[in-house]
Amino acid sequence: MGIDRKHVLIACAIAGAVLGLVLAVLQAAGAFPTSDLHGMPTGASRSTGFMLAMAPLLAAWGFTIHLRCSDAQIARYLKANAALCVAWLLIVTLKYPTGNDHLVSIMWYLYYVPMLLTSTFSLFSAMRASALDRMPVTSYAKRAVLAIDAALIALVLTNNLHHMVFRFSFDDPLWSGSYTYGPGYWVVLGWIITQIALFFACSFAAARRQLRSAFVPLALIVGVLGTYTVLYILRFLIGSNLALVYSILLISCLEIALDLGILPSYYWRESMFSALPFNLRILSRAGEVALHTALFQPSAHDDALHSMLLQSDLSRRSITSFRTTAVPHTLFRGYNVTGGSALLAEDVSAIDERRVTLERQQDSLRAHNDLLKHRHAIDGVLYRTQQERALIDEIEQTLAAKTRRIDELLSDLPRGNDPQSLAQRRERLTEVKLLIAYCKRKGGLVLAGRSDPAFNRERLQLVFNETAADLRTLGIDCAALVDVKRVLPSSTVSVLYDCLYDFAAAAFAASNPILMLFVSDGPEAGEGSGDGVAAGRQQRRIVEMRAALEAEESAQTEGYTRSLEELRRILERRNVRFALDIAPDGATLAVQVSEGEGVA
Repeated sequence: MGIDRKHVLIACAIAGAVLGLVLAVLQAAGAFPTSDLHGMPTGASRSTGFMLAMAPLLAAWGFTIHLRCSDAQIARYLKANAALCVAWLLIVTLKYPTGNDHLVSIMWYLYYVPMLLTSTFSLFSAMRASALDRMPVTSYAKRAVLAIDAALIALVLTNNLHHMVFRFSFDDPLWSGSYTYGPGYWVVLGWIITQIALFFACSFAAARRQLRSAFVPLALIVGVLGTYTVLYILRFLIGSNLALVYSILLISCLEIALDLGILPSYYWRESMFSALPFNLRILSRAGEVALHTALFQPSAHDDALHSMLLQSDLSRRSITSFRTTAVPHTLFRGYNVTGGSALLAEDVSAIDERRVTLERQQDSLRAHNDLLKHRHAIDGVLYRTQQERALIDEIEQTLAAKTRRIDELLSDLPRGNDPQSLAQRRERLTEVKLLIAYCKRKGGLVLAGRSDPAFNRERLQLVFNETAADLRTLGIDCAALVDVKRVLPSSTVSVLYDCLYDFAAAAFAASNPILMLFVSDGPEAGEGSGDGVAAGRQQRRIVEMRAALEAEESAQTEGYTRSLEELRRILERRNVRFALDIAPDGATLAVQVSEGEGVA
């Protein structure tokens, strides 16, 4: 809305307000012909001509509301206001000629029906325009407003029984001009003022920012109405026609709200539909275009589109969507409306571009994902190969040392048959048997690690039980217990097996040895550490083996001590944590191996 239009509206508002005020003053001053009924001034008769002219104008205004207002609910409220104003003028016209005081008083009380309801319907229109009616509490608020209106109307219409609104006596011939106001009158007036204030508050919320300057003419009209009301209450304008002035100012205020767009208004339905910001057309049942928006552009493909819409059978579905290659990057939506159908064309070129981009990115990510899977598989194979090679190299080194020891023992066997030679030969052959059993079990571990590298509790218990049985055949009283709740890799089992046999070699050099073995889950790596860096690392699982050896102290040999010291040097070269305590009557060993570690 330009600046010139604002000035015109403000000028029209000032003119309407001045006209209403001048009309009220002229009526009060007696400028029109008057007559007396029962000795009372007949204010209605002075402006009968104006009311007779105003009634059809109000009716015509209500008809234009039917054509202009795009919101059906607001249109009903405004047409109800026009009808109430017409009824008010009719009541005023018929009031005094009746000649019956009681009937005149009832018709006088009926003034407050349109006064209350017009302010209520105006408030409801503003609430609808500001979208407040979408809130659940609004329906309860409307019911409360209507209930208050009904109570106040009942209070006014029954005034002859209690005189709480107007105080007068029918014994006074001039009762219509000598009444006073009761407390009920001020309640009614306060309620009307409250509704007008709420109307302005809701209208201000409904108006766009650039339209809020339109409240200047609206405020001007309300100011004139307020001034008129005060003067009327103070009896300065008691002879004026309240219905005529109030109707003029009310309709002027609502018309400005419609013209400025505070309340939705279009001059014609076609212009309203044409102004919609959509590429929309309304089709008849025969497929002909009945209405269309300004964004609709006819094309050679319209007949095909209309045929596709008619074939979609909208009678069974309220909405349908389809696309055609004849009109690229466009989505068509069909809606079932009364008397035909509506066809909406949406430009989806941006969505299509994003879809193509997303598909291209998805293909790229899918190819990259396949590459990562292939690389992961290769890395897994390489990792397993490296682990197996490291395990095989370690086993080869270990077996090579054991094989050399077997050759040394066999090549240096005593040849004599004396008791000492027989004892030495028996001892060395027993050690050879121990070494052969070790090589056998170690080879079994290698073969098992290649076929099934995971060792659970039952499988590990079987390995240690077989080893304990081998040791018992060599004269070492041995027992083994396994309490591991998770699966161990073959590299970890191999380290534990080496520690077991190295410790058993020391037991072989002792007299009457008793060997006890216990394998269990150890604490998580980093647990109990005060180092923040170590604690922040990913924790690794640990398996722990404890071994205890008891022997006769008097029968210890030099080989016993030498074997335990050799075991200590072997463990120091390994990537394990251990504790070895040597005593004259035995030894204890505690070894902790992290999964994936332990290879020298």
